[in-house]
Amino acid sequence: MPHSRRGPTTTGRPGRKEDDRVQLWYYVSEALSGIRRARLMSLLAVSTLAAALFLLGAFLLVTVNFRSAVSSFRTKFEIQAFLAETCDQHQALVAGSYIREIPGVADAVFVSKEEALRRFRAELADKTDLLDALETNPLPRSYRVVLRPTHRDPESMAAIAEKIGRIPGVEDTEFGRDWLGRFYRLGRLLMLLDVSLLVVVSLASVIVIFNTIQLTLYARRQAIEIMRLVGATDAFIRRPFLLEGMLHGCVGTIAGITVLYLFYRPLAANFGFLHFFTAREALLLWGFGVLLGLTGSWIAVMRFLRRLPGGG
Repeated sequence: MPHSRRGPTTTGRPGRKEDDRVQLWYYVSEALSGIRRARLMSLLAVSTLAAALFLLGAFLLVTVNFRSAVSSFRTKFEIQAFLAETCDQHQALVAGSYIREIPGVADAVFVSKEEALRRFRAELADKTDLLDALETNPLPRSYRVVLRPTHRDPESMAAIAEKIGRIPGVEDTEFGRDWLGRFYRLGRLLMLLDVSLLVVVSLASVIVIFNTIQLTLYARRQAIEIMRLVGATDAFIRRPFLLEGMLHGCVGTIAGITVLYLFYRPLAANFGFLHFFTAREALLLWGFGVLLGLTGSWIAVMRFLRRLPGGG
């Protein structure tokens, strides 16, 4: 008995694998045949996907580079706390200790009047002669408030600046509220545009793939009905068409990313800080394109099969 059980198993596995290979080859050949039968529509589908993914990729690339710039600038987001002229040395030290205790503050570095003037001279560079006419140092003492990474956004900085402003001895605070707010609003606008474009691109691509696969299905309607009569399952019938939609998405996305890279190269040569998608990001964009092709073909096939005699 043990020998009789083992025999069919060992001889059955190669046959099963052979059947799987035959089925896979059938799916691929039918998908390629469908593309050849509807060359014009297939070209239209691939071109539409390429254009859509190029447009989406361009906006995403702008967003990726903007976020990269924000990340590099975030380390420089600080608050300047200016001390009153009447604040003595003891009050200045106490104010510094209070600032350091505020949640979100990593450190508070004291900047004397002399240090402030020296930095101001360095920033003016070749125009330092303008400061030589000054008889006294007009710059106030201050604290350079270094923030923790989690508190380097406009809302958190405004809240911390307000708390610092209530500390005795602190006359004023500055952190570039206006330009920092515009900076972050621009980032939110880019994200909103990306999401909106993602929705539009998805709908347009799915509709084009849907119509392309629909034409292929109606061209092979008689063959599909015969396959159903001889016992072919719906899963067996729809797989070649799903693969066809995925091929459209695959080729269209690769074409779109390639064209985008060709546009990126000359820009990167002139602007060295720009960078392209990472391999992971490009792979995700490619997977999204393939998913669009699969979605469009799935909807088309399921709708077609339901309308056939005997369909659900």
